[in-house]
Amino acid sequence: MKKINEDFDIPYYIFEELIDFIEDKVKGNLKIAKRNNIQGLLNLAVLNKRISKEQADFLEQKYIKY
Repeated sequence: MKKINEDFDIPYYIFEELIDFIEDKVKGNLKIAKRNNIQGLLNLAVLNKRISKEQADFLEQKYIKY
């Protein structure tokens, strides 16, 4: 298993969506559509080589798993 550098740069549009998701999660307003949107953005970032698959998996596991 590869070691993930937790200090990697993520695209700003993913950062904004993660912040919105976390704020909603804290308020108790979990929305499946927001989670699916983030997963789609992560997949697009991987396809466009903005982040690696391992980094996308790390972000998903760290921030958007229920």
